[in-house]
Amino acid sequence: MAYEFPVKNKFEAREVTELDFDIGNETADLYVDLHRERIQGDTDYLREIKYGLSLDDENRLSRQPQSYAKIIFSGHRGSGKTTELRGLHHFLDHPDRYFSIFIELEKETEVYNFQPEDLFIFLIAKLAEKVQEKNVLFESNELNDIVSDWLSETEVAKELNRTFNAGLGTEAGINVNIFSIVKLKAVLKSAFTAESKFSSVVRRKIRQNPSRLIERFNQALVDLRILIRNKGLGQDVLFIVDGSEKTRPEVFDQLFIKNYSLIEMLNVNAVFSVPITAYFDIERGPSQNFFQNHVLPMLKIKDPSATALPQVITRRIDPETFLEADALEYIVRMSGGCPRQLLRIVNRSLTIGAGRKIDRELAEKACLRLGGEMLDQLDSEHRDILLKGEFNTADVKVKELLFSLAVIKYNGDRAINPLIIQDVESLRESSG
Repeated sequence: MAYEFPVKNKFEAREVTELDFDIGNETADLYVDLHRERIQGDTDYLREIKYGLSLDDENRLSRQPQSYAKIIFSGHRGSGKTTELRGLHHFLDHPDRYFSIFIELEKETEVYNFQPEDLFIFLIAKLAEKVQEKNVLFESNELNDIVSDWLSETEVAKELNRTFNAGLGTEAGINVNIFSIVKLKAVLKSAFTAESKFSSVVRRKIRQNPSRLIERFNQALVDLRILIRNKGLGQDVLFIVDGSEKTRPEVFDQLFIKNYSLIEMLNVNAVFSVPITAYFDIERGPSQNFFQNHVLPMLKIKDPSATALPQVITRRIDPETFLEADALEYIVRMSGGCPRQLLRIVNRSLTIGAGRKIDRELAEKACLRLGGEMLDQLDSEHRDILLKGEFNTADVKVKELLFSLAVIKYNGDRAINPLIIQDVESLRESSG
């Protein structure tokens, strides 16, 4: 359905403020540059990431580090990780910095069906796609050998051509090159959504000898680095992988905790997003001294009118039709700096008011209900932690509070969600 933004129809207003509304499908520019606001504010996490990627004070990669950075990037649900990583990619993809390759797993594949081996498949496929996109004449025997091995079984080649229309040529003796790898990339989502001969064979071959695949891939990267430097496309190669936090828990457990040595073997800089609960598992697990761990902070709301957060709403729904000024200011403050919570409050306000203009009273009622629902999900241990203010640990119950947004993380600080803080204070008074 096509929308004319900001929408003025009350049913459309409800639809475009739903959490699962995909703004990527719309022609209007609904993206709000919260990245710019974050880098102008308290930016400890960004400075640390730049340092971890060896950028100097002029934001240049002027020296090659002795080891390759592997950065874990996490954050609350709805904190804006994808937008932030996309902004980081655009900044880093620069001749003075990196030849950056952005992989958005949610668009490339069905993340629920994603297997640990698929990471290496998408690294190769997206690398080939970026090389072709930049018109780089890169021919790699190592990459060709990897893909040729994947396609060596006749039934696999037949399936790709006949079922998925890969257009790889005849099944016998396929001549693999960078262009055929890009063709292969185009069918990955459909081939990996349902169990196919191709997906099962490739995954099996990677599991059987992952170190051999990584060895070949690393050699291909050596040749690519020389080429991109000579062409002024970057000083090194970087992968940014978004969406791994949406895979099943056992997948990122295999990738980042149990078998993290495979990622360690990759001679390339990389940034991976993970769920905030996995962040603590990694931080305390056997890979804690290998990965650099960073959490995307929420935006600190000092002055609601001085933040870009209202635009998340006003670009979607017409403020003259649906929002009193003081109600919008209140909603922004109660969002806790979380875009997801901001949308939830507006959507709930519209639902309670059956689409009428949101005033302060209606916004307060929506926040009261959302806060009550959040408290209802907490058990006695959760409540006890909130009452005592003891949520600056990595204990399991604290992780659950962070995941549920009952506790929100800012740069260096954690705070109780504004939706429930009054209830917690009331409980504290009654118990004290």
